Amino acid sequence: MIALNQPLDLISTEIVFRSLYHFSQAVLRGDVSDAVPYLVERQKLFGLVKTRRKRHREIDAYTQQIWALSS
Repeated sequence: MIALNQPLDLISTEIVFRSLYHFSQAVLRGDVSDAVPYLVERQKLFGLVKTRRKRHREIDAYTQQIWALSS
């Protein structure tokens, strides 16, 4: 997602949909009118960005080593 400056595969689609309920409630209260700034502001609270697990970091490091050797 461009607004979060994160790769799309790190954004939890399920959590985005779940957070839309909270956005709709904020709209009904008259607190907000646009979804993207609301979600970006509360992305840590909702957990929109998936954390990189240790095994994913290890795989990424291994892949970088392989590509460095092939260059």
